[in-house]
Amino acid sequence: MSVKNKVKRSIGTIAAGVAIAQWLIFLPAATPARGEKNASDSDARYVLGFSADVSKILSVLENKMEDQQLLERTKDKLLTLDHGQIQLIASLSDQVIKEGNTTGSDIAFLLMTVLITLI
Repeated sequence: MSVKNKVKRSIGTIAAGVAIAQWLIFLPAATPARGEKNASDSDARYVLGFSADVSKILSVLENKMEDQQLLERTKDKLLTLDHGQIQLIASLSDQVIKEGNTTGSDIAFLLMTVLITLI
């Protein structure tokens, strides 16, 4: 057997091995049953994370704000924000909760209100 034939045979074997490996890795994830399950799981996690963040923000706002009409308008505004914006405001509400009644807490609350108002 010549060197040229050995190289061709080796390349063919490697290509077949790569094709089988790709099939084993990617085909199971592409089946409708698994793909749908994964999508619904990620959607559920997204909704749970979103609602937890919103409830965290609302608890801080309810503790700091006395005007019920303004609080209701703020709740309506929160529902229009996307998940990234909600996460940012939720991280600020974590600071407000963590800091207690300090200047840092007041600044975080001020930033929360500015973001809700301007976004």
